[in-house]
Amino acid sequence: MNEVYAVLDIGSASIELLVGEIINSNLHVLFSKKVPSHGVKKGIIEDENLLVNDIKGVVQEANDFLDGEIKAVGLTIPTIRSKLYQSNSSVSLSDHDKISKDDIVRGLKLSTKFKKSHEEEVVCVIPVRFNGDFGISQVPPIGEASRNLIIDTLIITSQKQILYPYIMAVEKAGLEIMDICINAFACAKEAFDAVYLQEGALIIDMGYKTSTISFYKDGYLKYLTVCSVGGYNLTRAIAQHLQISMNQAETYKVKYGSLDYTVGQEDIIHTTELPDGRKDYTQKDFAGILEEAAVDMLNVIKEKMGVIDNGQHYETLIVGGGGELELLDKVAGRVLEGPVRVYRPDIIGIRDMAFVSSVGMIFYMSDRAKYLGPYETSVVLPDISNTMAVRFKGLTKVKDTKEKTGRFSRLLDTFFGEEE
Repeated sequence: MNEVYAVLDIGSASIELLVGEIINSNLHVLFSKKVPSHGVKKGIIEDENLLVNDIKGVVQEANDFLDGEIKAVGLTIPTIRSKLYQSNSSVSLSDHDKISKDDIVRGLKLSTKFKKSHEEEVVCVIPVRFNGDFGISQVPPIGEASRNLIIDTLIITSQKQILYPYIMAVEKAGLEIMDICINAFACAKEAFDAVYLQEGALIIDMGYKTSTISFYKDGYLKYLTVCSVGGYNLTRAIAQHLQISMNQAETYKVKYGSLDYTVGQEDIIHTTELPDGRKDYTQKDFAGILEEAAVDMLNVIKEKMGVIDNGQHYETLIVGGGGELELLDKVAGRVLEGPVRVYRPDIIGIRDMAFVSSVGMIFYMSDRAKYLGPYETSVVLPDISNTMAVRFKGLTKVKDTKEKTGRFSRLLDTFFGEEE
């Protein structure tokens, strides 16, 4: 039976819904849609009703297209105010017992037992490597004989005030949540292979008003930061130079967005009436405006990247809808003084930088199902052979809190409550 997953990626500028089927470790897209996002600003939900309506609208469109029903989704949330922890745990086994999925789940639970602030909630518990009598492995050693199992883990937390509203909005839209991940790590699951994760690489996820910088090495997500620049800066530069509205400037950016001075050099794309006469803006002028704004934006990002500068020039990938600008990788390589490439999924139907996180989330969930057990039904399709009807195993156990009530409380307990 093939795996079918629905994933919702909620951002400040857009919402991506992706429904995909895993066939022989490859993703087959069943439905994809990117719609404008309302009610979210710089990763924080400011108007829940607007967001809920957006989610309902895109899900209904998917249901109509698929002639099915999306019941539950994997959710990626903004990286803002996330924290990283390296942890580990040790699970004792009977003399050379074979390691089971339950042993791995038990080890992951134990690794969450560390001190964190009351404002934080665990979002992801990710195994990095496994140690035992079998040696060291980066894949779950299910079926291997060992007297104990040591698991090194990456723990990612989010602020409750950021996380809870996202969960509530998705539930109010009538959906269950199968799993959650921050979009920085979801992007890495799609864009990086094991070599990148070990030897070191960076991802710049360019959003509308913010960009996330994440650094990976030795299998861990080591560094994470957010800076207040993105596609908005490019749109604003166009609006200011051409003296037009932001909406019109965004239209121009999408249509003529290129840093290539040689494309349609003298083609006039806009004329502005000035007190001393008319000013014609050509495609070449437009490229110059965008390059100046892009360099300013990249210099802000470079300053943030300086924290991890140890003399090495790690390869950097640019993802995210805010980075959809022809030749941006060339300009970025010059400013950041290292190898840079723009990354988009090479999958029919979603060759769009905005879908990197969604694709990564599907592979993230598919990998986790191998050692945590299968998820609940995500999508019900007319052809029963394509319907995923499996069970989700959480990492955690119920723990009461006055902050959460009803079905929302049960969901959070499933994901984040600590074992007693």
